[in-house]
Amino acid sequence: MTARTLNRTRLHFLALALALLVLLILAAGCGGSETDATDASTDEEPALCHTPEPSETVGGDDNKSRLSFEPLSFPVQAPSPAREVKLPVLMFHHVGDPPADADEIRRGLTVSASDFEAMMGFLKKSGYSPVSEKQLFRALFSGEPLPTNPVMLTLDDGYLDNYTVAAPILEKYDFPATFYIVSEMVGTPEYMTWEQVAGLDSKGMDIGSHTCTHADLTTLAGADLNRELKDSAAAIESHLGHPVYWFCYPAGKYDADVTRAAQGAGYLLATTTKTGEIQASSGPYELLRYRVRSDTGVEGFGELVK
Repeated sequence: MTARTLNRTRLHFLALALALLVLLILAAGCGGSETDATDASTDEEPALCHTPEPSETVGGDDNKSRLSFEPLSFPVQAPSPAREVKLPVLMFHHVGDPPADADEIRRGLTVSASDFEAMMGFLKKSGYSPVSEKQLFRALFSGEPLPTNPVMLTLDDGYLDNYTVAAPILEKYDFPATFYIVSEMVGTPEYMTWEQVAGLDSKGMDIGSHTCTHADLTTLAGADLNRELKDSAAAIESHLGHPVYWFCYPAGKYDADVTRAAQGAGYLLATTTKTGEIQASSGPYELLRYRVRSDTGVEGFGELVK
């Protein structure tokens, strides 16, 4: 074999080897791209895109995660005559053990974990049906019936123990509840983080606004009043990915100007601290509640929901 023939043979085999190497690299690259794309999608997917498993939803079919959020609005014509439903709404604040240096107000607003568990157990054993805000809204404005022995559970202020202590107990009993959030307190000591708030929402809990700073709204007007109402809703909406329809007046203080502003901010229902159990379509911004305190006890709680 001549030197020229030998060189041609070597070049031929080298070309084949290079072609094979290129094919192998391209094949590996395509497989790697698919894997990388999947990983990138998983890594970059925000919490709002999390689809909960069926076991993560709370309160049955009427309490879906934010991914199946249903827009709501008042009917063109208000019900006439006004609709009324009997619905005790229970108001909680802290759940758990107060700190050793807690003042009298904090201790009074703290229901122990054992009492909270016993209260939820009482509701389950006695055949009560905790309902969502949407169920109440539909009952008042669409005439949809509430379940037998309905009650509503609400927790004010967005405290961390609402997430760490109360929420697991509510999930255990498959009960929905409303968590009213003071938006500018989120992420500060003793309050939930935005991730935790969104986590409750994804599990079917209702998230409502409790203003930006827990201000006395009756002392505000104009831009200051609108800020407390609208900016808090906007902040919560930015983390949940859907509108906020539910509102709670700080310390239960409101007047006609405040209720008009609440309606203008897009809220559909608002809770007060006035006591009673008859909720009416003529007063969607004046829903009545019963306060549950540290000394209420299971027996007292039972009296409130009767």
